[in-house]
Amino acid sequence: MLIDYRTKLSPEQIRSLDSIKESLTAIEPTVKELLAQHRLNSKRWYSHDILPWGRGKDFSEVEWREEQNSLRPEVVVALETNLLTEDNLPYYHAQIERMIESGGVWQEWNRRWTSEEGAHAAALRDYLYLLRVMDPRQIEDNRRSVMEAGFDREFADPLEVFAYTAAQELATRVSHLRTGQKAEEPIVLQLLSNIARDENLHFVFYRAVVSALLEVNPEQMLPAIMKQLYSFEMPGAGMDNFEFRQTTIANAGIYGAREHRDMVIIPLLRYWEIDKMIVRAPPAQKAQERILRLEKVLDRVVEKQERG
Repeated sequence: MLIDYRTKLSPEQIRSLDSIKESLTAIEPTVKELLAQHRLNSKRWYSHDILPWGRGKDFSEVEWREEQNSLRPEVVVALETNLLTEDNLPYYHAQIERMIESGGVWQEWNRRWTSEEGAHAAALRDYLYLLRVMDPRQIEDNRRSVMEAGFDREFADPLEVFAYTAAQELATRVSHLRTGQKAEEPIVLQLLSNIARDENLHFVFYRAVVSALLEVNPEQMLPAIMKQLYSFEMPGAGMDNFEFRQTTIANAGIYGAREHRDMVIIPLLRYWEIDKMIVRAPPAQKAQERILRLEKVLDRVVEKQERG
């Protein structure tokens, strides 16, 4: 791990980080297999094969006007929010990069993941410009604002990174795919279906990494899962008008509390079989108990959101 704050950490914290490093080293053979499987399953696609470039017009000759957009307002909000989330890629890459060893399979994965995620932002931006969905100045101004705000979610260690990314990649997959389905427009559906397929493969990788870490180090992995699932926010939480965006997207049935519970949290917990794990360390037992209560906590969140 590159996060080596030994001059600031207590002996207990240093032992904890050393234990995590040993766990990451222990699962490297599994990670190599996962990366090989990812390369085998991922299908390269190109946005220029999907987008209707012949419909493009120079903005210098034909100014953007709102009536040029044919998508419903809530779909536009979801599309731009998804784009702005993807645009923060350099920060996500840096968060993972600083948590892993230089060289080796972890860095190889991070670079592969980055290259695929970067294509998503480019494709979404091209679609919004080409189909004149939004004012291009607004898109660029919002992009600059989000990039300047950055993304600095606090992760104590790599275990928390992987717990978060497992949930985040699945949530992103759901958001992209349901946005495409709600759009009722074949081009954006095809585009977002390709993006969602990539996100699903990323999710499968991170989910499996967490599974491997639960096998070798459940005492530390369970608290990491508990912390990240209880504090979960999408990466775009710091963008302007995020609460309005979140409400609009939820009310449109794209991604809200119900989707988060039913399509992200419950599937993850069932896959990891948290309820069947036997742990002895009190902190891990407490984390396990809290994780198993999360579904009921989210039941109340869903009820509150749908009650308005």
